[in-house]
Amino acid sequence: MSLLPNEVKTEHIASGAVTTPKIADEQVTTAKIKNSAVTSEKLATGAITGSKIADNAVTGSKIRDGTVRSEKIAAGAVTTAKIGELQVTSSRLQDRAVTTEKIANSAVTTEKIAQGSVTPAKLSFVPPSVVRPITPPVTADEIGGLQVTSSKLQDSAVTRPKLGYKVVNVTVPAGALSGDSGPDPELVGGQILGSYPSVGNSPVQLRQIILSPLGSVSVSIWAGSAADNTFDVVVLKQ
Repeated sequence: MSLLPNEVKTEHIASGAVTTPKIADEQVTTAKIKNSAVTSEKLATGAITGSKIADNAVTGSKIRDGTVRSEKIAAGAVTTAKIGELQVTSSRLQDRAVTTEKIANSAVTTEKIAQGSVTPAKLSFVPPSVVRPITPPVTADEIGGLQVTSSKLQDSAVTRPKLGYKVVNVTVPAGALSGDSGPDPELVGGQILGSYPSVGNSPVQLRQIILSPLGSVSVSIWAGSAADNTFDVVVLKQ
């Protein structure tokens, strides 16, 4: 039976009658595909090439965590704005990477300098013949440990007050076995260095010398004497 042109209409085609062999190659055009009809399983592996992806179409949510490797990052692509605050830690810095020009002015504070690191070679040299006042004066905190040697001391500069000790006069009354100097705030926390008897003392033997928490010095002897005995006790202040 021969058919006239345009005689076969939609209603004359049975459901499922148009199979793949009945469709010529490249006959299904874009207009014939329903929106959202091409699902994941309809795409062949590797079918989506770079040219099929629109510019700026791959957003952050489309990238799996941990998939962007070092070789995928272009040289110079990680700019300052791309680095989070406090993300560059010490372990990320190469040794000797922080050069002088990378340190801000006044950034090296006292606590950043290791003990004993400021050696004479690091200090500006002032010829010995130049006499000038230091303004403001150098404070104790600014002098490194063990830096004041004997050659740095002027003759007769170390006086008794500078040594930080005090001589305490203690009397053991006649017939008594001990005597006390009384509290002295200057001696609290100090240390007894030694003692010596005053001229004219009876021949008595010291038993012990004690510095109390209140700063009083107590001297005791083994046996009492018919006369007062006085002792000068040297105490190192705290």
